Amino acid sequence: MTAKRQTKAKQAKTVKGKVAKKAEVKKKKAKSKAPKKRFEVEFYRDWCKGCGICSAFCPEEALAMNEKGEPEISKPERCIGCAWCEMRCPDFAVRVKEKKEEVCEA
Repeated sequence: MTAKRQTKAKQAKTVKGKVAKKAEVKKKKAKSKAPKKRFEVEFYRDWCKGCGICSAFCPEEALAMNEKGEPEISKPERCIGCAWCEMRCPDFAVRVKEKKEEVCEA
């Protein structure tokens, strides 16, 4: 450890107020987290030629090619909405959009 890190570590251990405040801030951040956004991926089957570029570029591996050679969203919960598949598709056959929350009217 460098000298600066050692002194900071000693300060954190000796000053209980600072440590307690950091823990309180972490708790507040955990409580105030917004719900995770969900995304839909649409495929225009008439335009798609089945090249597999969309599934190859997906950073979260949410897309896969099915047995017919067509792209599908195999793990929708993993989609982060980056739209790499949409940008890389040479046929403009992929569309990514945010799912709208369903509102229950009682």
